[in-house]
Order: sequence, then C-alpha cells, then structure tokens
Amino acid sequence: MDSVSVRAKRGGELTGPNPTDRGKPGPKYHMVVSTDGLPVAAVASAANVPDTKLFPELLRLAQVACAAIGNLYADAGYDSRDNRWRRLRKGIRPTIRKGGSGHGSGLGVVRSVVERVIERLIRYRCLDRRQDRSSIIIRSLLVAACIFILAGEITDV
Repeated sequence: MDSVSVRAKRGGELTGPNPTDRGKPGPKYHMVVSTDGLPVAAVASAANVPDTKLFPELLRLAQVACAAIGNLYADAGYDSRDNRWRRLRKGIRPTIRKGGSGHGSGLGVVRSVVERVIERLIRYRCLDRRQDRSSIIIRSLLVAACIFILAGEITDV
C-alpha cells in the first residue's frame, strides 16, 4: 500500500495543497497492489488528506477484490493506532514501518512492487499532469489505468 501525489495545474475537485511540493495544488493516488504486481484497489484524494484517513476505504476495497489478505506492507504514512487495530481485528498481519522511526527497516525490498505499479500508473499522461477538474473523471481515469495495467499483465503471460 502506497500513494503518490501529482500536480493539477487548473485546480478542481480532489485538489489540495501538496505538503511535499511547496503547497502546489494536486491530487494523491492511493494504491493497494498484490505481491505479483497487480493493482487491487485504488482511491483518489486531495494531496493534503492524510494517508491514515483513507486506510479503511483501501482495506475494504482490497478485501472485496481478494479472498484473503495475510500480510499488509505499507508506508509509514498509513501507520496509526486505529489502523493497526483494524488490521489485527480482520486477521491481517501488519508490517508497516512505525511513523517517526528511522529508515532501513527492510520493507523497501517488498514495497518496491507497489512503487513499480505506481510508476506504471503515472505513465498515463492523463493521470500524471492532471487537466480534468471533475472528481468523477479523475476516479474513472484511475480505474481505467488500473484496468490497462491488469490487461497488460494478462497479455504478457
């Protein structure tokens, strides 16, 4: 589970000041990816929405798509007491770097899968430098990009 922020030159819905890009407006795409690199769930939000707030929705979508989730590897941005409790209650082993802890936890090797999928997602120009203002269009483009990634994986096999 990871997220990426992009710019939105014209503003619009699902746009907020990006705290990592000097306050420039943009959305953030949150992804859940399986261990073999297939997108399982995707959600769009404003860039200034904390990752911990979208964790319950991402977890719900991932559980709808997957029969069982054994381990969950995520960025430290998704770490919170409520989210840890939510994972344990659903029987998912949490493997998330604690917020504020140093780097070198070893999760980068595992999380590189989701980062590669996010890189493929951003290759679609309609999602990289967003021009659309409507949240319906943004969400539709995000789902379409995930479908294209899945279709590409199916045809490569």
